Amino acid sequence: MSELLLDYDRLTGMKEFISTDEMTGESFIRYEQDTKDHIDANKEAHNAGFDRKADMWHAASIPNIVLVEWVTKYGIDFFNPNHKEGVKRLLNSSEYMHLKRAPIVI
Repeated sequence: MSELLLDYDRLTGMKEFISTDEMTGESFIRYEQDTKDHIDANKEAHNAGFDRKADMWHAASIPNIVLVEWVTKYGIDFFNPNHKEGVKRLLNSSEYMHLKRAPIVI
């Protein structure tokens, strides 16, 4: 099975690949994004503290690859207002705690 790069977003580092199984003719799309710097920045902001009296907080920063994972794994679309509770649940879970930029419950 050979793989071909379809798209690369220089801003986010998101890559999209396609591969085709020669035996079945089925094609598969795969996404890839290095999130290390993104997560490290979230952890740094989380540990730096925040002003609880502020009118607004930068609550979370979510890499695109995680948004793709949420849709495919949980059926939760971050951009769908009807999925707001699911987004909150995921952001407050231990699995995605490093997406939050402040020690708060969303």
